[in-house]
Amino acid sequence: MAAEREMGEPQVFDAMRLEVFRVITMGIAGFDAPVAQNSMEEAAAALSSLAFLYRLYETPLSRKDKALFASTVKVLNNGIRYLRTNRDFNSFDRMAFITRFGNPSSALIYRSARLLGMAPLSFRRPLRSDAETLFESEAFDPDYYTASMDARSTKEKVALGKRLFYDPVLSGNGKRSCATCHDPSKAFTDGLPKSPTISGNRFVRRNTPTVLNAGLQSALFYDNRATYLEDQATDVISNKDEMHGSLPDAVERLKRDANYSSLFKAAFPGPGEPVSDYHLRNAIGSYIRSLTSLNSPFDKYVRGDKSQLTAGEVRGFNLYMGKAKCGTCHFAPLFNGNVPPDFTETETEVIGVPLSASSGKIDTDKGKYDLRKLELYRDAFRTPTVRNIALTAPYMHNGIYKTLEEVLDFYNKGGGSGLGISLANQTLPFDHLQLSPREQKDIIAFLKKLSDTSAVGR
Repeated sequence: MAAEREMGEPQVFDAMRLEVFRVITMGIAGFDAPVAQNSMEEAAAALSSLAFLYRLYETPLSRKDKALFASTVKVLNNGIRYLRTNRDFNSFDRMAFITRFGNPSSALIYRSARLLGMAPLSFRRPLRSDAETLFESEAFDPDYYTASMDARSTKEKVALGKRLFYDPVLSGNGKRSCATCHDPSKAFTDGLPKSPTISGNRFVRRNTPTVLNAGLQSALFYDNRATYLEDQATDVISNKDEMHGSLPDAVERLKRDANYSSLFKAAFPGPGEPVSDYHLRNAIGSYIRSLTSLNSPFDKYVRGDKSQLTAGEVRGFNLYMGKAKCGTCHFAPLFNGNVPPDFTETETEVIGVPLSASSGKIDTDKGKYDLRKLELYRDAFRTPTVRNIALTAPYMHNGIYKTLEEVLDFYNKGGGSGLGISLANQTLPFDHLQLSPREQKDIIAFLKKLSDTSAVGR
C-alpha cells in the first residue's frame, strides 16, 4: 500500500521543489483562500516547513559544499521574512518574490540534490524533474500528454505532421486544411469570431483557439471533450462543418502518393502499414506538440533579463497574480487551466459569457453540460491559455469581445453576474474587482508581453 511506502531522498528533494512551485503559482496568488487574503502568511508557513526539512540535510551537504547549504538556507529564510514583512495581498510584489526568492530556492534545492548524488526522477511528467525553475524554456514536456510511448514525437513525425497540417488533402472537398482556420500569420487562429463552415453558408459553433502551446494541456476543445491531440484531429477532420473529411478516404489517397508514402515510412518505420489513420493523426499531434514555445519577454525577464519588461508591465503581472485574480484560473507559467504544481488536470470554469458584447443574457452554448448533464457543468468552458493573447482576438468561446479592454471590463465587473446574468454555479468571483483604469492598462500591457511566435517557423 502507498501509505506503507517510504519516500526516498530524491523524492523528498523533488517534493521540496514542488512546494516552492506551488507557492509561486498558487500560494501567493490566493488560490487556496481568495476571500481571506491571508496568502502571504500561509506561504511563509509553507516555506518554513520546507526550510526545516532542508536543514535536516545540513551534515551531508555541508561536508560537500558548505557555501551551497548556507546560501540555500539564507534564500529560504529571506523569502519567509519577505512574505511576513509584506503581508498586504493587493500590494505584494509577486515578481520580486519569484525572482529574488522563489526561483533561487528551487534552483538551489535542485543543485543540493545533485550534490548528494541524486539523479532527477526518471518517470515522465509535465514539468520535467531536471528543470531548475518553472520558467525555463524547456521546463515542460509536451510528450507527457500523449497516450503511449509509441505516440511520442520524433523529428520525422513532426515533418510529416507539418505537411499534413497545411495540406487540404484531409478535407472532404480538397480545399480546406488545418491551417485554413489555424493561420500561422495570426498566431494559428483566424481572426474571426467564428470560422465559416466548409460549405460557407453559416459559421461553426465556437471561436478558433490558437494551437501554440496546445500540446501542454490534458484536455482539449472548449468543453474538454478530447484528451489527446490525436482525438482532436479525428473530431475536426470528420466534423461536417469543419473539414467534412473521412480518415479512411484520406489514408487511401495518401497511400497513392509516393512522397507521402516515403514520409510515413520514415516517421513510422516499425512493422505494419506505415500509412494509417492513427499514424496520420499522431503525426499531426506531433507537429502541434512541436509548437510549444515559452520564450516570451515575460519569460526572459523572470529568468533574469530585466530589460524585457517596463515597471508598468511588472505592475500588470503583480495585479494579474493578485488583485485581479487572473492567476487563480489561468495559472502561471503556462497561463492556462492546467493546475500546478502537477499540471495534469485542465480546469473548466463558469464565468457567464453573454450572448453578445451588448447583451445581458447568457450565451445559448452550454459548454461541457452538453456532454455531461450535470448542473455544475452548465455554461462551463475550458480555461484557455492567455499566452499570445494579444495576437488571438476576438475573445471568448463565442468570439464576442474584439479587444482586451472589453475582456478586462467583463472580468472587472464580476463576469456574467456583474452584467445582471443570474448563474447559481458561476465559479468566477461575483465581486467587482475595482480595478482602476491605470491598473487595467497595466494588466493589458503585461498580457502583451506573453507573446512568443518563434515556433511558427518550425
